[in-house]
Amino acid sequence: MRKLSREEFSEAATLQGPPATEYFAFGLSIRSDIPLPELSPSALVGRDADLSIRLAPCGRPLPPEGSGVVIDLDPDGGHYLAWPGVAVFRFHGPARIDVEPYPGVSTALLAFPLLGPVFGLMLHMRGALVLHASAVAVGGRSAVFVGDKLAGKSTTAGAFVEAGHRLLTDDLLAIDLVDPLVPRILPAFAQLKLSEESSAAIDLGDAEALPLAHASLPKRQFRLGGGFSHRQMRPDHVFVLARGGETPMAEPLEGFDALGAIMRFSYIARFGGAVLAGEAEARHLHRCARLARTARVSRLHVPAGLDRLGETVAFVQALLGER
Repeated sequence: MRKLSREEFSEAATLQGPPATEYFAFGLSIRSDIPLPELSPSALVGRDADLSIRLAPCGRPLPPEGSGVVIDLDPDGGHYLAWPGVAVFRFHGPARIDVEPYPGVSTALLAFPLLGPVFGLMLHMRGALVLHASAVAVGGRSAVFVGDKLAGKSTTAGAFVEAGHRLLTDDLLAIDLVDPLVPRILPAFAQLKLSEESSAAIDLGDAEALPLAHASLPKRQFRLGGGFSHRQMRPDHVFVLARGGETPMAEPLEGFDALGAIMRFSYIARFGGAVLAGEAEARHLHRCARLARTARVSRLHVPAGLDRLGETVAFVQALLGER
């Protein structure tokens, strides 16, 4: 994965600004025909982008609305993904994605598959280890939260933001493994997705609550005014969230248990065996093993109840040696 120079990184990582077609996220400069206000505007206007997102026909008839998601993976990198009724996405390797929306679809709705599964596949193609996780910077260290659906990954991250810490990513975590010794989290963008119940319990300060892009979506997006960091950090501690227990408690996982936890929450696994066939499977296993060796992995038992989130924050702060 290409790394920006220190000067480019500082120049690109501006957190606020008007909508633009040049963006910065996951350590990449992005040029997009689709407005993506979720992402940070980039100052690297006019330079070659790492990723180009274009509005263009994708070479096939649009699948009928109401049919299932289409995932057609190409060994040469020409992947085809379709969400009937929303959009079709055609890859041209890891540096270009063509998007063909269905008539009348809002750009806000396009961002859901684009900044989720589509970006997850793109980052995997670029050599990153991609997990279904949220992560925060706690002082000079990082905490990564994985877990089953409804385990509270975003809610837990939101509690850390409320406590004055900084979000690194929500839902899609990309880890750069180019450095053979030190993996690095590639921060995403300043946005959290929370249920109505969680957002009522967590004070995100001046975060902007965005309108639901579709009535069926279970979570609302909150654009953070602050509380976000573009700093690339090593993944210090991976926590597998488990609800229940009288007090927060960390159960260390080692060896195959740690590796199994990381593999279980790999984002790329949702695409099925086709994307991990042959040598790709061995490379993916190696990426997961590197993270299991270099980060602490624990099962984090947390008390149920949104009113007890502060206990988990205090416990993790102490475990990381940060306040």
